[in-house]
Amino acid sequence: MIDGGNRSTQGRLVPSCLFIDPELAHIGLTETEAQQQGYAIRVAKLDARDIMRAVTQSQTDGLMKAIVDTETGRILGCSLLCHEAGEVISTVQMVMQAQMPYTVLRDGILTHPTMTEGLNMLFSNV
Repeated sequence: MIDGGNRSTQGRLVPSCLFIDPELAHIGLTETEAQQQGYAIRVAKLDARDIMRAVTQSQTDGLMKAIVDTETGRILGCSLLCHEAGEVISTVQMVMQAQMPYTVLRDGILTHPTMTEGLNMLFSNV
C-alpha cells in the first residue's frame, strides 16, 4: 500500500502500547535482551508517584524504566507503565531514532507539569 508495498518494520523502532489502566508502553530492548546481546547497560527506574503530573491527576500507579548503553549513552529500550504512557513513549522513540544520548531527555526543558516531564527525572537516575 505504501511505497508500492516495499516498506517493512524490519530494523525499525516500533513502539507498542497496551491501553490498560495504567497504560503499558514499550520500545526497543528489554533489560534481559540488552544483556543477552552483550551490551554494558545502566538501568534507570522512576515510580510514577514521583511525577508531578501523575500526582495532580491522581494517577500515581506504575513506573518508568529505561535501559541505557554505558558506552554510547544511547537509550536501548524503555518500558512505561503509567498514565499517558502511550503518549510519552513517542518522545523516547524520537530520541532513539535520532541516536541521541539519554542526556537529551535528562537535561531538556520539558513542559511542566506533564507526564513527559517525568523523563527528566527518569534519566537523572541513570
